[in-house]
Amino acid sequence: MSDSPSNVVTLLRAELAEEAASRFPRLRRIPQTDIIWFLDYFAGLGGAEREALLDGLADSAAMAFGPPTRPILNERGTVDAPPGLAPMVEARNRPGAKWGTRYMDVKMLGADPACREPGGYHESGRALLTPLHFQPRPDLLLDIRAMKAAKAPLVRKLVKTALTESLGLRAEKMPGGVNKFTGRCGDCDVTVRVDFGGMLSQLGYAVTLKSPAGRPLALQLSYERLWATTGRWDYLTGENAPRCLAFFAEQLAYLADLTQRLMGRTNG
Repeated sequence: MSDSPSNVVTLLRAELAEEAASRFPRLRRIPQTDIIWFLDYFAGLGGAEREALLDGLADSAAMAFGPPTRPILNERGTVDAPPGLAPMVEARNRPGAKWGTRYMDVKMLGADPACREPGGYHESGRALLTPLHFQPRPDLLLDIRAMKAAKAPLVRKLVKTALTESLGLRAEKMPGGVNKFTGRCGDCDVTVRVDFGGMLSQLGYAVTLKSPAGRPLALQLSYERLWATTGRWDYLTGENAPRCLAFFAEQLAYLADLTQRLMGRTNG
């Protein structure tokens, strides 16, 4: 990245620390199982572990801002994650970590009722399951017995309304269940691609932000990217979808503002 990468990391680190210190007012509103899992994981860490994780998250997130650069590959031909992220990634990938009604996507929970009980899982990870795995977040999934994944037409309608009416973006249909939204957020030209055709998720999105002169500011960005996961929402129900997708528009406006603040201050 050519725009003072150390400054971007420093500014992002402060932004993430503020979110954590405020008890995650943004993250808690995101209907995504990786984020739900992250919040519980973070709550179980000690002070030094939290600081190390926030350091790693800032290092990783900074790579999404500025002109695209070629990543540095290790001897295996892959990109090493910042050291502070390694314990979290390892814990998230353990058998059973993302099981249960709290951490499994609602499409699967609806398709296979056995997933709502410990006995419905393979013995390889069953011993790692805790009561928390089967305590859905009540603000996102009030009653597991009435759980029903939000259908794609509803999600598509709510997204279009939020982005065209709240943000004034223009909608364009593309092949493969993708909609593109373009326009301005603050001083940024913004392009948002929203995918409604995920196998297990209900919405996936990526944001590209450019200066009025066409200079890349952020590519393939999502708010979840700042927290080392992807912008794929998989915990949308018919009940929570309206408020969650209204918040989706707020998140996009926040990303545009954050990008302008990061790139403006590193260039100032």
